Amino acid sequence: MEGKLVDTIRLENGLEVEIWDMSRVLAGDRWLVAMEARVKVPFDESALNSGRPLPGGPRTAAKVLREKFGDTIPYVYRQERHFIDQKEKERLFEEFLRLLRKNLLPYLAHPDFSKRLIVSKVMELYKKDPPLFMNN
Repeated sequence: MEGKLVDTIRLENGLEVEIWDMSRVLAGDRWLVAMEARVKVPFDESALNSGRPLPGGPRTAAKVLREKFGDTIPYVYRQERHFIDQKEKERLFEEFLRLLRKNLLPYLAHPDFSKRLIVSKVMELYKKDPPLFMNN
């Protein structure tokens, strides 16, 4: 899907947030107004040693994550509204940006965000496909 990079914000915890305008015309003067915030979290295996039980243990979880994502774990946050009048498109996108700066950036800037994301990706993958963690 095409999009336009609007901004890149460096957070106190070292992560970079890319903000993308993913808006597009639906029909005539009606738009899908969409904004994505993307973060590539460096994979740090030590996050898996948090004491929380992981399917297959930390070694297996690390192997599965590396096979699925490589060296970075993606995080994507998306806001969108359908069938917006072209005259309202910019105002709505600016509102999305305002809310992102107010609510999402403090969450992403938390010192433990990366560790929590890594563990949550393990649990998400396990929920979707438990056998991934059995054969490793």
